[in-house]
Amino acid sequence: MDLKRTRLLFVCLLISLAFFGCAAPGPSRQDKAAGREEMIRVLVLKGIEEIEIRGAEGAGHVWVRHLGGNAVMLNGEKASLPLRFSPSAEFIYIGKRPYRGVLEIYADEDGLVVIDEMPLEDYLVGIINNEISSKWPIDAIKAQAVVARTYAIYKKRKREGSLYDLTATHMDQVYTGAAVEDAASMLAVTETSGEVLFYDGAPALTVYHSNAGGMTESSKHVWSIDYPYLRAVKSRHDKGAPNFRWELALSARTIGDMLAGAGYGIGIPRSIKIKEKTPTGRVKALVIRDGQGGELTLSGEELRKVLGYGMLKSTLFRVKKRGSTFTFRGRGSGHGVGLSQWGAKGMAEEGYSYRKILKHYYSGTFIRKIY
Repeated sequence: MDLKRTRLLFVCLLISLAFFGCAAPGPSRQDKAAGREEMIRVLVLKGIEEIEIRGAEGAGHVWVRHLGGNAVMLNGEKASLPLRFSPSAEFIYIGKRPYRGVLEIYADEDGLVVIDEMPLEDYLVGIINNEISSKWPIDAIKAQAVVARTYAIYKKRKREGSLYDLTATHMDQVYTGAAVEDAASMLAVTETSGEVLFYDGAPALTVYHSNAGGMTESSKHVWSIDYPYLRAVKSRHDKGAPNFRWELALSARTIGDMLAGAGYGIGIPRSIKIKEKTPTGRVKALVIRDGQGGELTLSGEELRKVLGYGMLKSTLFRVKKRGSTFTFRGRGSGHGVGLSQWGAKGMAEEGYSYRKILKHYYSGTFIRKIY
């Protein structure tokens, strides 16, 4: 969706006059970045039919119900989208969950779409405890703050002109509002304010994961794109992670049902054989055969998507069949590219600074303070 701000201004002015529930839009995203601080737009909800907003400037409590297209009921009166709500105090609430910044409501074919626009630094404080623990050593938290800031800047530039810069899910970075903010997160973000990892004059794609199982992976073996700073490096502190070693047992029928549900035309698997591995030992390709002569080749990441990323925790695994059960035994959690969060924790506990941690996991990058 690409909706013009002129329309947003016009609609919000009308709604604010009629219902005093929608604050007129402030300056543009560029104007709002006073002192060059970045603003960020995060997709926080999608595909809903009704939303309750509390703490809206001039209105307090607001109900918005989707009627179809850009038509909504706003506190019992018909109105048109988009709508924009500013907080009357420090936070604005969706239900009981607090958010910083300004909420905007649009619609798509699935229902209402809610965007939270806020200063980037506020966003970062709100994601720390969703991605790691603020009880970790401060340099591990600082490393997380820098990579999260860099990732957000990278995505914002790539999605320029889009309605939002980031999603609030694991597809980008997990953001659940201001409820998880705390002093440690604020300190790490404040003390690294504006710091971004650059490579060859541009913000790096600072992907990260929970733990690498002892060795990170090169991006070219996961996404077929060779980023020079996303190379395989040792991550010896991963052994302290709760998912350093894991095991998953699934029946052949369960796997067959999950493959069918994902749209793959194959029956109940009779065998699963690893066809190709990366230099670090991760599954690059595997072959699944059923009892009727059907054959399916998948990458390790494609199988993770089918079985669930939380179930098949990484592609660093072996698989064996006993009876009608397939057992996957592996190490690590996540795609394995970039920073290992548990590896960073272990390095920080050994006294490594966040700068050295970042240098280790993102070879050839450097930190630049952009504001």
